[in-house]
Amino acid sequence: MTQLYSVSLDKLKLTYKKFGSGKQVVICFHGHGRSPEDFRFLENENRTIISIVLFHHGESYFPEHRIEKNPLNKFEFIALFQLILKQENILNFDIVAFSQGGRFAILVFEDFYQRINFINLISPDGLDSNSFYNRMSRKKWARQLFTRWEKNPNRFVYLTKVGKKMHLVRPKVASFVENFALDKSNFKRASLTWRGFRELQPNEIKLKEIVSLFQGNFQIIMGSNDQVIRPKQAYAFASRIGKTESVKEIPCGHNFFSAKNQKFLEEVIIL
Repeated sequence: MTQLYSVSLDKLKLTYKKFGSGKQVVICFHGHGRSPEDFRFLENENRTIISIVLFHHGESYFPEHRIEKNPLNKFEFIALFQLILKQENILNFDIVAFSQGGRFAILVFEDFYQRINFINLISPDGLDSNSFYNRMSRKKWARQLFTRWEKNPNRFVYLTKVGKKMHLVRPKVASFVENFALDKSNFKRASLTWRGFRELQPNEIKLKEIVSLFQGNFQIIMGSNDQVIRPKQAYAFASRIGKTESVKEIPCGHNFFSAKNQKFLEEVIIL
């Protein structure tokens, strides 16, 4: 059984799993509703995988009462991340991150790019701070609606279906949302992370400067058929930071970790 490790800062706790004991360190960030176990396939005799558990997943802890008035900020997260580097005696490392985990990985890249060799962002969240999804998370009335829907997700499912019929919500997105809303605990976690991670936005001006200096490999891996986070969003983001050539596509949707799609991932991830 894989052991769980943790670091703490004030009342926050960030946990992680370790796979392997090789010299090359790969730090991974899983997606929403996913598991740190997703990255076990990267383990080999030459690597140590540090797979971080996002807040509101597993044993990582962020107090719910802070979400509305004092949500998680970059400085707190980076301070916790630094504690992991210190605890594990890590100097240089690589990054692999999926979906919501990409939001955290980009923040790490901004502060630690000189210590990173390779960064692989798989269908990363947070590519556009001005998207409807991100803008709504910064609207108090929208967050209040989600807080109410936590008690009865069926209301949200109904609105999603209406949006689908009116062609305001893409069919694949509607299906993705409905699957999460079928379970109250899943929906609540989606609400907590959407509301609680709203201040974790990339600094694109800083990123553009960093990628021009970065000596390692910067790669964004997208699913050609992904309707949750679409390739065109990645291309637009990459263009804004001057890294258009960094986007690679593989033939899949948003489920990158099925047995079939994982093989495609293994072929394109650079470590």
